[in-house]
Amino acid sequence: MLNIITKLMSENDCYKAGRTITPRGITIHSTAEPGMRAGVWYELWNKSASEQGGREVCVHAFADDEIVMQYLPWTMRGWHAGGTDNNDHIGIELCEPAGMIYTADFDVADYDTARFQPYFDRLWSNAVQLCAYLIRQYPTIGINEIVSHHEGFLRGTASGHHDPEHWWKFHNKTMDDFRAAVARETEDK
Repeated sequence: MLNIITKLMSENDCYKAGRTITPRGITIHSTAEPGMRAGVWYELWNKSASEQGGREVCVHAFADDEIVMQYLPWTMRGWHAGGTDNNDHIGIELCEPAGMIYTADFDVADYDTARFQPYFDRLWSNAVQLCAYLIRQYPTIGINEIVSHHEGFLRGTASGHHDPEHWWKFHNKTMDDFRAAVARETEDK
């Protein structure tokens, strides 16, 4: 059962800007911060950019293997894609498992697939359920407009990132698999 907890980041400059969107897509990100759970981001990001070292970031939600934390209203413009996808995409950050190790260049240096499989399966389920929920709430979101940050980069609508495919590959999952799972979940309800 999907557990969404809403705690709006009202002190974040993105929230204060108050710009709205009509959601037409969803951008899937991953945090590049292994072990940081969905609930901890509120304390880190619920402040002005000047208090975050000039970082202008805010996504609609973070998901881990237990919960989804909604930090922006779904119809508020987020600062997550670094491109035009901010104008009509809901941004969702997926929390990575504790113990995943990156190189200095943010390549995955160490990943124990067997150890992380249970976490991944629960996270995948939460993310699929969340996207299906959003499609039911906002019929303007097309299944093919659920994109990864990397896919957004490849089509020129997001900044240059490789998430989340850079670690999904260890579980033999792709964005096509994800979209298919969301489509099945949407049809089942």
